[in-house]
Amino acid sequence: MPRPKKQHLKRRPDGRYACRYKDQWFYGYTEEEALAAREEYKKAESAGQIQPSAITVAQYAAKWLPVARAAVSPATYRGLATHLDHFAQVIGDTPISEVSPFQIRTVYSTKYLGLSQSYILAAKQIIVDLFDSAVENGLCRTNPARSKDAQPHTGTTGGHRAITDQERYWITHYCTDHRCHAAVMAMLYAGLRPQEVKALKVDRDGDFKDNRIILREFVHIDAENPQRYVYTTRGKTDNATRTIPLFAPLRKVLEGRTGYVITSAHGKQVTIQTWKVAWNSYVTAMETAINGCHQRWYGKTREHKALLDAGKELPPWIPFTVTPYDLRHSFCTWCRDHGVEMNTCIKWMGHADAKMILKIYDTVSEDRFLAQAAKLDPAFAPKDEKVAK
Repeated sequence: MPRPKKQHLKRRPDGRYACRYKDQWFYGYTEEEALAAREEYKKAESAGQIQPSAITVAQYAAKWLPVARAAVSPATYRGLATHLDHFAQVIGDTPISEVSPFQIRTVYSTKYLGLSQSYILAAKQIIVDLFDSAVENGLCRTNPARSKDAQPHTGTTGGHRAITDQERYWITHYCTDHRCHAAVMAMLYAGLRPQEVKALKVDRDGDFKDNRIILREFVHIDAENPQRYVYTTRGKTDNATRTIPLFAPLRKVLEGRTGYVITSAHGKQVTIQTWKVAWNSYVTAMETAINGCHQRWYGKTREHKALLDAGKELPPWIPFTVTPYDLRHSFCTWCRDHGVEMNTCIKWMGHADAKMILKIYDTVSEDRFLAQAAKLDPAFAPKDEKVAK
């Protein structure tokens, strides 16, 4: 008797496998996992344990996400699937019609403690959308995720910031021979995103005659191999392809260079891992230059030992805490501090409108604060003329 033919499933862009039974989809990170989920459902159906009106949160989420978010990138889809997986792990077996606000709040307190506010809000949004869809399809009477009792806790704020003048001096003058230096200068003096600077090619994108940079290529995480990047002409936004002035500090660094501004140690295109290694190496090199020694030798050098022997305190260790997005943030702050109009700033930053700039990037620096305050000084100055009684 011939063996039954094994069913082979196609791997989805998000890395999972899917199979279908009736109107239900079943997913797994291996073929066996997806097929086993389907067989378990069939057995439960045969035993009368599954009723059409008792579809669970996990079952509806698996059915809803591929349709509702079909147009998003593979990386975005994986992120959304992760949020739904968190909810499925806690309340996945609960019929979607019976989920309470307290249960949703329990998921936040179980899976999202200590995480950033933006990450928690992303989870909240996908869950609200999920239950909105369930309401529209008659599976729920109301959306429990919108209840006051279902609201998540406040996460960490973190975020990025404008760098200080001291940090700007360090970046411009220290570690100029490090392979990250050109990329750092491009993010600082052109406002490039990390995924933009990784695809920046000097001899292709740099126009030294007209003093401009033309962004043509970007990197995205490869759906087939999440440890690698895919180089495409599709940026993060519709305005990502843009032209930016080539300012003097960056021009000085890029002149005479060819190829990508950042590569692996072997001169190849960067991967996720080689970028992490390169950036960590740059941070270490900067801290060594700033403090005069590697951190492992702090307190152990001849000069430090002499200070300790003399009963004196060691100079405090100064960490280099700048992040790639701090550099882009700083560029936008400088633009606004020096009067670059909003529409021009939007174009240079590659945003669709002013919302993101005003909400995140347009930090009011101390210099701008003082300059704006000075504008009102004449209005509040004492007048020589007599005030009419």
